[in-house]
Amino acid sequence: MEGGMSREMDGTKKALRDAMKFEMDGREFFMGAAERTSDYFGKIIFNSLADEELKHIETIKVIDRSLREKGRWPFPEDHEKNERENIFEIARMEMDEIVKDRTDDLQAVKIAMDFEQKGFRFYSGLAKEATDRREQEFYQRLASEEQRHLQILEDTWRTLVEYSSSSLG
Repeated sequence: MEGGMSREMDGTKKALRDAMKFEMDGREFFMGAAERTSDYFGKIIFNSLADEELKHIETIKVIDRSLREKGRWPFPEDHEKNERENIFEIARMEMDEIVKDRTDDLQAVKIAMDFEQKGFRFYSGLAKEATDRREQEFYQRLASEEQRHLQILEDTWRTLVEYSSSSLG
């Protein structure tokens, strides 16, 4: 039984490392997109998403610390006290090509929408694989937040399309 728990913990640690890298690369991507976009509204959205990724990073750190120090997933109140494919890493490495100074805001939002959708699938998959209820809930919450980010970006997309259409007419 102990060997099984150790393998589960190793899997959990790897999933957390992957999630940390995913969130750090995502934050870097959104910060770069905010710098490169010329649209004021786009800058606000990208900076806001970068801040959200920072919150995810802090949550992952709290969980990692609890697993190392207490050998268990933190309870929700523990977090409140402390307030496999990595798509963001690829995007960050190719940032100059993906979000150029001249890339229009619609393209930047479309790229971000694709990333958030991949993030949703990534965390949904981790939630399905999780054996601990708190671990499963954590990944489900991250998947839900990625889905919320996608909805924000879809609203941004529609607003920019409407703005573009009305400014051409």
